[in-house]
Amino acid sequence: MRTSQTYKSNLKALCLSVLLVSFCSISEEKGGPGLWKGSATNVSSSAMSGAIPLVFVPGYKGSELIRKDADGSTVRIWLTPWQALNLTAPDLTLRENDGVDVGGILTSVTLIPRLVEAQIYRPWLDFVSSMGRIKTYVFPYDWRKDNGEISRKLEEFLETVRAENQGVSPVLVGHSNGGNLVLSVLNRKPDLASKVIFVGVPFRGGIGFMRDLVEGVSTGLNPEIASPCVVSSFIGVYTFFPRGESFDTEDVLRDGQGRKIAFRFFNASDWENYELGPYSHEAHCEPAPSSKEFQKRLDLAKKFRDSLEPVKGAVYPKALVIHAQNRKTLRTLKAGNDPDHWFWDFKNSEYSSGDGRVTFSSSIPPEGIEYESFIGEEEHSSLLNDPAAWKRIEVFLFGSNSS
Repeated sequence: MRTSQTYKSNLKALCLSVLLVSFCSISEEKGGPGLWKGSATNVSSSAMSGAIPLVFVPGYKGSELIRKDADGSTVRIWLTPWQALNLTAPDLTLRENDGVDVGGILTSVTLIPRLVEAQIYRPWLDFVSSMGRIKTYVFPYDWRKDNGEISRKLEEFLETVRAENQGVSPVLVGHSNGGNLVLSVLNRKPDLASKVIFVGVPFRGGIGFMRDLVEGVSTGLNPEIASPCVVSSFIGVYTFFPRGESFDTEDVLRDGQGRKIAFRFFNASDWENYELGPYSHEAHCEPAPSSKEFQKRLDLAKKFRDSLEPVKGAVYPKALVIHAQNRKTLRTLKAGNDPDHWFWDFKNSEYSSGDGRVTFSSSIPPEGIEYESFIGEEEHSSLLNDPAAWKRIEVFLFGSNSS
């Protein structure tokens, strides 16, 4: 019996391996910021010179990551079908000089063509390219790192794009964290964009991302590749939390009796005292980061969050906001009634309308940014894959008579 079970197990593994080798695929984009390959193929050389430049900035986890090993070989550590199926789980922990470079935009992850395929940004990028009047650039980035550093690189890239297009500032499209990166740049140089489209952007912060840092969120079938302890090493993720001042979201944590907790998200001692993130019992990070090390991450995140404050008197480009309010989205996280330690009860917390990841109220730009609004029906990660949103974007870019 044991031999038979072993044989069946090995046969199953072999069959799965054959399927993976035969059918699994990922995008083959050239790494780093640059012209999207679809632009060159869908815009004629004569029309390219007059096409509108557009720069797309993806959200958290929306760019591929490539690690260069000591022997010079490269390994894709985010994201492959093998990783989504939990067959491999490379260590994504952020470290200095970890040899990780940016790949391309994460467009899709395919297990079996036309049968099992997760579309990420490909439908949106294909749509933009199909219009024939857009010269599309993409800005992939290492979403584990400091958003302040990434924002400065984005600014440099936008300067380059403008120079390549005879001084014409591009349209900027930022999804989720990409939208915050765009806003940070515009607060310094609003003339770097002709128009801007914000999609599911957590402008005002919130508590929804705490689930990633306590319970963890699986990537496909893989609970390890983005486990709470791995994610807690990232810097950019802490910019999703509110500062407790200005336009940021208020009242996001309550104790077991329903009383408001005046939590300071950018103070390491509060995370330790309330057992959140890497200090939570659920995450069980061993070893947990030192207070000094953790505070460094929070300081960088706070500095970036401050950069989202609109500049009084600045003239911002015309903006379109694409968001949703048809899904339950975590609004206020409540503690359980465990007398021995802080336990955070995600199941029985307060939810409000949103896109499932960002509350509708958080997706509204801060005062000083005038905008048009389009309320979509898709969930957070698919907001840009909605044909109804595409039509609204086309009108926003070219007017109501566009076709």
